Amino acid sequence: MVMHGTDRKSVLLKVYRDTNMDKDFSILSKNRDAFILVDLEGKIEYASHACEPLLGYSRDTLHQIALNKLFVLDFLTQEQTFFKGREQEKLDNFDAQVQVIDGSILDVNVTSIPIFFEQDYLGAYLVIKDITSIKQKRLTMEREKEYHTLINNLSRLSEKQATAGQLAAGIAHEIRNPITAIKGFLQLLMGENTGNRIYFEIINSEIDRIEEILKELMVLAKPTKQKYERVNLHSLLEQVITLMASQALLNNIQIETQFDFTNTWIIGDNNQLKQVFINYIKNAIEAMPEGGILGINASPLVGDQVRVSITDQGSGIPEDILNQIGQPFFTTKENGTGLGLLVSRQIIKEHKGDLLIESSRNGTTIHVEFPLSSEQ
Repeated sequence: MVMHGTDRKSVLLKVYRDTNMDKDFSILSKNRDAFILVDLEGKIEYASHACEPLLGYSRDTLHQIALNKLFVLDFLTQEQTFFKGREQEKLDNFDAQVQVIDGSILDVNVTSIPIFFEQDYLGAYLVIKDITSIKQKRLTMEREKEYHTLINNLSRLSEKQATAGQLAAGIAHEIRNPITAIKGFLQLLMGENTGNRIYFEIINSEIDRIEEILKELMVLAKPTKQKYERVNLHSLLEQVITLMASQALLNNIQIETQFDFTNTWIIGDNNQLKQVFINYIKNAIEAMPEGGILGINASPLVGDQVRVSITDQGSGIPEDILNQIGQPFFTTKENGTGLGLLVSRQIIKEHKGDLLIESSRNGTTIHVEFPLSSEQ
């Protein structure tokens, strides 16, 4: 009888198994080392005694199955005869996952040792080691690294904010005095001249804009004394929307609201909270130069929190820019100062709130969360 190549190799592997395994001659310890012997088709030809406590299967059961019944399929080739991206005929070491008898997944490290007879590759030893604790340590170390990276980034951001505050104080002080003088003389001229008043109004409005920037700078440099009180969030949002409705209408933007409460209270400074929502709604309007729908949704959350979400239909914020939003003096606007969002973030933080920004090509959503007042 003539044997084909695969059949011949299968017989040779069985001879190897009977010679080296069943006669207590092996390079590995049957009782201490969990290992299996697999053939070219991925069938398990032998399993050591140490496999039973590790995997939960009896040795007899293991001898009747193949790799695809033991290892998670994501780690195997399409033919399920060996491991994806691994060369069978070379010594190798890699991580994988097995499904133990109770259905749970076990993280393991596999050492693959090829078996040859003369020039023919017959199969491989697969030495299996439980690395659950090692992987947990790796994960802990990675999380600690991420934590330290975050702390370093926050530290650098705090330094930038401190620098921004110092710059803001100096700039505001140097500009405020001449602006006050200019505005005073402008009012005198407006009273004495009866010419085209539109020029005076334009100058006056631009001075007002400078004063608004100075206010933002002063909040950044030295936050104003806050007046904390119980604030009805529904009423506050309605006031802000009324204030911003005309600007939205001028830009062909429809404001749609959905409030899942009518009598929800938070603790905070009423004016500062208005400033936060005005800034975000103003940015949402500016993000839609062609018009669109601006959504404002508000709802209570579990854990005595409330969330307000402001959604625009703009083109979104690129990911590389998203991470820089709110940093001192960073802006994508041609005439922006980069201070509005920074001040808003600072106000939210001082109110023990949280800020989350989500963005895609279909638009941007800003989520602002605040703790509820203990007295509702």
